[in-house]
Amino acid sequence: GEAWDRRYFAGVLRMENALRLDSAEGRTALEKRLDRPIDSLKAARAGLADLASAARSDGAVGLKLAHAYFRTLDSRPVTETRATRLFEKSLGPGPLDPAEARELQDHFIFYLAELCAELSLVFQIHTGVQTTWGAIPESDPLLLLPLLNRFRAVRFDLFHAGYPYARMLGMLGKHYPNAWLNLAWIYLVSPAASRQVLSEWLDLVPIHRLIGFGSDVHFPELIWGHLEMARDCVAEVLTDKVTQDYWSEGLARDAARKLFRENGLELYALKK
Repeated sequence: GEAWDRRYFAGVLRMENALRLDSAEGRTALEKRLDRPIDSLKAARAGLADLASAARSDGAVGLKLAHAYFRTLDSRPVTETRATRLFEKSLGPGPLDPAEARELQDHFIFYLAELCAELSLVFQIHTGVQTTWGAIPESDPLLLLPLLNRFRAVRFDLFHAGYPYARMLGMLGKHYPNAWLNLAWIYLVSPAASRQVLSEWLDLVPIHRLIGFGSDVHFPELIWGHLEMARDCVAEVLTDKVTQDYWSEGLARDAARKLFRENGLELYALKK
C-alpha cells in the first residue's frame, strides 16, 4: 500500500487507470501492481476490489476519479454480461471501438461506486475546469446524475465548484443529499467567481455539505498562499451575509468553522 504519515494526512486512491483496462498497457500496469494476471473481467474487478480494500486498510478514506480530463462524465449502467463480452474482445488483436471502450469504462465507473458503498469510502470526482483544448461540456457535473441516482448511499465529493457550471452544481447539491460540493481550486481560478459561487451556495445548499477549501498545488508554501486567498474570499462573503442578508455574526462564524474544518472531518469520518 501507499505510505503516509497518518498524523497529518488521510489517503485517497486515484483510480483513472481502472478506465484503461481495455488496453494491454492498462492491464499490464495492474498486473505488475498486483503480481497476478488480469485476463478476464472477473479478474479485473477482483484486482480493483483488492486495491481498494488494501488502501482502506492502510487508512485511505476515498477513491478518486479525474476522468473528465479524457472522457465525458456521463456514464450509464452496463451489465456484467455485456462488460464481460467487451473485455474478452479487448483481449483480441484489435482494440474496442470508441463506443465499446466507453461502455467498458462506464462499467468500471459504476463498479468503483459499488466499492465505495461496500467499503464506506467517499467517491471524489473532478468536475468543471479543464485543461487547454479540454472538452468543457463533458465536465458538466449534471452528467453525473445517473451515477448519483444509482448510488444514493455513496457520499460523492464533487470538486472545483463545477466551474463554469457552478450554479447547476448548486442545484444538484440542493436536491441530492449524497453530494458534497467542494470549492477546491476555485479561488485560484477566479477569486470573483469564488465569492459569487459561495454566496449562492450558502443560500441553496445545506451548509454541512459544503467543503470550503482544497488545494491542487504541490508545495506547502503555495498551499498556505492559496489558503489565505480562500480565507479572504470566505470572510468577504460571510461579511456580506451579515450586513446584507440578515445573518447573525454567530451564524457566520459557525459557517466558517464548518467550511474549513468540520464538514471535511464529518464527510471523511476523521477524528476531530
